[in-house]
Amino acid sequence: MYSSPTSEKQNSWRFALVAGSIVVITLLHYTIDVRAGAIHDVLLRSYYIPIVLAGLWFGARGGLLAALAVSVVFLPHAMHGWDAPYTFIFRLIEILMYYVIGGLTGWLSSRTRLALDAEKQAGLDRERAHEGLKKKTLELFEMEEELRRSERLAALGRMSGGLAHEIRNPLASIKTSVEMLQEQCETGLAKPPSDLSIELLAVVSEETDRLNRILTEFLQFVRAEAQLADGSPAKCNLGEVLSGTVDLLRRDLDSGGIKIEADAERLGVSVSVGEDHLRQILLNLFLNASEAMPKGGVIRVGIVGESGDSITLGIEDSGNGMTDDVAKSLFDPFFSTKEGGTGLGLSIVARLVEASGGGIKLDRSFPTGARFLVTLPNAPR
Repeated sequence: MYSSPTSEKQNSWRFALVAGSIVVITLLHYTIDVRAGAIHDVLLRSYYIPIVLAGLWFGARGGLLAALAVSVVFLPHAMHGWDAPYTFIFRLIEILMYYVIGGLTGWLSSRTRLALDAEKQAGLDRERAHEGLKKKTLELFEMEEELRRSERLAALGRMSGGLAHEIRNPLASIKTSVEMLQEQCETGLAKPPSDLSIELLAVVSEETDRLNRILTEFLQFVRAEAQLADGSPAKCNLGEVLSGTVDLLRRDLDSGGIKIEADAERLGVSVSVGEDHLRQILLNLFLNASEAMPKGGVIRVGIVGESGDSITLGIEDSGNGMTDDVAKSLFDPFFSTKEGGTGLGLSIVARLVEASGGGIKLDRSFPTGARFLVTLPNAPR
């Protein structure tokens, strides 16, 4: 059995105390006049102290060894009572009791120690079970939250599909009419407009463009839902799509002082995701990360986990991170902390990832910035 340096040191001074007590009591026995019977009786019973201590500290073996040591050193003194049979027999019985007390004390001490160890182990087992239950409960809550979110997104996707198409037609007519009015004003076919009219026409045109952009994101959201129902197999090279996406954003990233660091060698794997979907996933995550670093920073991309049928991609930024309240609603549609944001970017990412049979979550244990963990299925070989 392994003993720590502390326990070895403790056992050493315990052994020294037991041995020293036996030696001191024995010396007193042999130096005090044998005619002082009362003193010798007290000393005789004083041997129980080191014997009991040895049993408590070292178990039955320690108690019996201490009793043996006492009987060996005391036996010559006991022989002084040879001429008085009663005294001699009494001393022999006393020696026998040393063994009984030493063995019994050690046995009880061992039983108590085993019981305490068992209780301690049971406490550790209960603590581990509690931690395991707590972990499973948190996982269950996360799965339930993910399920509710998926149901909300699916319902919203079905509803928004028809709504987006219905709105887009009159919106196109409004846009065309405004452009025609602006063109007539510029060419002089209409009466000279006031400055306010020109300003209002510009506002209508700008807001029409914004509504059209929102509808485009709606349709992307719906197409992700449709792809989820389709379930057709897809395959692409993660490294190649990543490289193409970075090239696409190169000018914007450079102007914002943002660098992308990627382990290109490990990222050259095939995943079962549509190329357009994967590009859209990476594009939205990179744009989201760059918006979190207005003064520039670094986006790191790498594989942080692998299993037999999937990989986990880590995409992290060096921004200021986010609060727990924001993190809880991060993938909900229309939730945005950015002024003028639609709150659909990360929702679209989540639908695209789920459409491919993967998953995405925010790593809340990440110390600085934010890290998204994207699980993608491996492409069949």
